[in-house]
Amino acid sequence: MNITKPTHIAFLISAVVAILVAILFEKFSLIYVQPFTVFTILIIYFTEKTTPTSVLYIISQIIGLAGGILLILGLRNYLEAVSVLFSLFYIIYLRLMYVRNVMKKTEVTIYLYVIVISIPVLYIYYNVISIISSELAEAAVYFSFLMFFMLSYIFTALYYYLKDKNQPNLWMLIAAINLGFMNIIIGLNELYVYETIFTVIVVFCSLCIQFFVLKFMLDDTDEAIDF
Repeated sequence: MNITKPTHIAFLISAVVAILVAILFEKFSLIYVQPFTVFTILIIYFTEKTTPTSVLYIISQIIGLAGGILLILGLRNYLEAVSVLFSLFYIIYLRLMYVRNVMKKTEVTIYLYVIVISIPVLYIYYNVISIISSELAEAAVYFSFLMFFMLSYIFTALYYYLKDKNQPNLWMLIAAINLGFMNIIIGLNELYVYETIFTVIVVFCSLCIQFFVLKFMLDDTDEAIDF
């Protein structure tokens, strides 16, 4: 983030305002400020991109905003719609990663790493879903598709990074980790027990996701990262 650029300053201001609103006001108030974070992110993308415009990326931001607004209005009331919107959202992100990564032979150890790391993640999600399962009965099919595409996105981001440790894949992996954590908080906050601090965490994580996916889209380097 370059704080000398007006577009970056605008995003930081909108991000700080969103967090302050989440802390000081009712969750519904986020409807009035959340669109500005998406708007400023898209402005940064349009002004700084060095590759052809990605229509899929733009669509994903619009879908994410629509889904976010429904979450603010109440996940219980819009669980089916939210599941459909965010399933599309994750499908688009899967496509963006696929297009960015050149197909090449994968070592068996990469698959083993993904499987080993996925076990505790799946265990955590299993326990969270068990807690909120009574709220999911009427939209179980929609929610199942949502979980499938969400976990596919997270594990695919991990797979691509382990396969090719370049900077863009790192940005997408960080975004996926944020998203995985954020969705656990959303499930508990919306369908189990509401806490303002959970809403603040969700807003912060969503801002991190927006930022790191933007970095993924703008970063045209394919050099491996040395650790």
